Amino acid sequence: MKYPIQLGTIVSVFAGLVITSLLPSTLDARIGERRESIERRLFSSGGIVYRDDTIEENRRKGMPYAQYLEYLPSNTYVRIYFKTSDGRRPSSSELSDRRMSAGWDLHVVYVNGKSAIEVYKRSQDMTEQEFNRLMAIHAGGSFWKRLDKEDKAEVVSAFGFEMIRDDGLVRAQKLGRDSILFFEAEIDAKLAEMKTSDLQEKAPVSVDGF
Repeated sequence: MKYPIQLGTIVSVFAGLVITSLLPSTLDARIGERRESIERRLFSSGGIVYRDDTIEENRRKGMPYAQYLEYLPSNTYVRIYFKTSDGRRPSSSELSDRRMSAGWDLHVVYVNGKSAIEVYKRSQDMTEQEFNRLMAIHAGGSFWKRLDKEDKAEVVSAFGFEMIRDDGLVRAQKLGRDSILFFEAEIDAKLAEMKTSDLQEKAPVSVDGF
């Protein structure tokens, strides 16, 4: 089943491509993009990267990627960015370690210098228009499909997902009403396999002596 750019509406392949083609060329898919390109675009729009360790630690809490970092290559690193809703550069007084300021947090897990996992978190509920825009940005000239129950039972996934790009390279999952997760399909499958293997190895030790 094709996943629509607009929630609740089924669109054809042609319509999906038309919607994407109407967007500026700078809105190509972000997964797989190099850090320099992401930061150049983000910083020119008023975005900043968190430098405070306490803020960064608090922002990471509960993020789905956190439990899988140990399985990723040694050259993996995470950067967390903040962007105001109006494109204004935030002042230092607005960056609290306890609560998120009005705008967006963007978590990017870089592997080999390229984006592999991204979490967009809004300071309030994400609007349908914002959701549609993010889906279009990550469509990469393709379109999204929603998985049915049969497909979900067959796929191997660490994060779990409800949407997959038609080329099969990128998966997506809404996280509540204020966040959405995009990630590389190949890495997702590998993380699931490594996690399962790790749990199988630890199981005999954990129950030894019973």
